[in-house]
Amino acid sequence: MKRKQTSRLISLMLGIVLIFCMAATAFAADYNDVADSVWYHTAIDYVDENNLMGGTGGGNFEPETPITRAMLVTVLHRIEGSPIVSGNGGFSDVPDGSYYTTAVAWAEANQIITGVSDGRFAPYSLITREQFATILYRYAGAKSYDTSAYVTLDGYTDASQVSPYAETAMHWMVGTQNMQGSGGRLLPIGSTTRAQAAAMLMRFMESIAKGESAEPTVPPQPTEPERPAPSVPALPEGEEMITMNIKVGNTSFTAKLYDNETTRALIEQLPMTVNMSELNGREKHYHFPNDLPVGSTEKPATIHAGDIMLWSSNTLVLFYTTFSNSYGGYVKIGYIEDISGLTSALGTGSVQVTFSIND
Repeated sequence: MKRKQTSRLISLMLGIVLIFCMAATAFAADYNDVADSVWYHTAIDYVDENNLMGGTGGGNFEPETPITRAMLVTVLHRIEGSPIVSGNGGFSDVPDGSYYTTAVAWAEANQIITGVSDGRFAPYSLITREQFATILYRYAGAKSYDTSAYVTLDGYTDASQVSPYAETAMHWMVGTQNMQGSGGRLLPIGSTTRAQAAAMLMRFMESIAKGESAEPTVPPQPTEPERPAPSVPALPEGEEMITMNIKVGNTSFTAKLYDNETTRALIEQLPMTVNMSELNGREKHYHFPNDLPVGSTEKPATIHAGDIMLWSSNTLVLFYTTFSNSYGGYVKIGYIEDISGLTSALGTGSVQVTFSIND
C-alpha cells in the first residue's frame, strides 16, 4: 500500500513538472536569429507570447525584414479577437479568401484604414513608419484610448518630411514614447522592420492600451553619429588605402577603399555619376547593369554610417545610418572618413552621386 502511494506521489510530481516544462516551452520565443543581447529581444518575446506575431519558418523571426500594410492590419485584427466581417472593405486589390481579407474589412469598417488611392489598399506595399503611426493612432481612437499626448517634432532633422495626414499621429507616437528616432531623425518614410513593429506594438499594448502612457518627452537634439575606428584589412608594407572622392550636390566627401577584387572592378568604372535610390531610411543604393566580381561575402554584425559596400554582386550601397543585424551577402568596399553632413547631403528619395579617383 505504501509503495502504491509513493508511486502515485512520484507520478503526480512528474506530471506537475511536465506541465510546467510544457508551459515554459510554449512561451519561449527561441528564434535562431534573435540573440538575447539585441535590443528587440523582449519585444519579440512579447508578441510571440501574446500570439500577435510569429516566426517566418525554419526557426527564424527575420527581425530586419520589413512588414507590409496587410501584416499590420492583421496583427491589430488579432488583438481584437479576430472578429468576422464580410466583404473586402471595398478595395479592388483585396481578393476574397486572402489571409488578410477579413482583417482589412474590419479595419475599414472601423475607419482604421482608408486605402492609398484609386480604391486600392496596397496590401503588399511595405508600410512606412508614418503609415504605421497613423494606423495605430486610428486604432487607439476606435478603442477610445487616450490620444491626447503631443510633443513637438522640431528636434528631429527630418520632421518636415512627415506627410500632412500623418502629423497628428507622429506627434502622438513620439509624445507617448511609442516611436523613437535614430540619430536625431524620425525616418517617417522609411520602412518598418518586424523588430521595430514588435517593439512599438509591445509599448502600445503595455502603455496606451492599459492607460499608462509615458509622460511626453522632448526629442533629443540631432547629432551626427560618431563613427568608431574602422577595422581596416592589413595591406602590404609601404602601401596605402586607395582614396575615392564622392560628391553629393555641392558637398564632397573622401572615402578610403579596401584592396580587393570588387573594389578594383569598381575603380575601372570610375568616374561615374549615378542616381542612388532610398532604401529603409538608412541607405542609398544603385544597381549596376552587370555583376561585379565577388570573392567572399559577409553579414556584418554592425554597419556604420559612411560604409560603402556591394550587395548581391551588383548593388552599390552607401549607408548613412549605423545599425546592427544586417542582411548577409555584403562585400566591404570602403568607408567615408568624415561623415559630417552626410545625412543632410543625401536627403530623402533618390539623389545623384558622383564617384571618382584622383589621377
